Amino acid sequence: MDQVERDNWQRVLEALEAAGDRESGFYLRAQAICNGEPDPLLEQEQKDQEQREQGA
Repeated sequence: MDQVERDNWQRVLEALEAAGDRESGFYLRAQAICNGEPDPLLEQEQKDQEQREQGA
């Protein structure tokens, strides 16, 4: 993820905090990304793909 994308997630995080939305999936995703943690959406997609491959 490049700096422009990180900056965009920071703006999303700040806007959601200003709106009082701290429980949505977008907020949790923005928070993780801004804290340098893995993107939870991508992690979930990887887990789902692994489960599909194991079940096939």
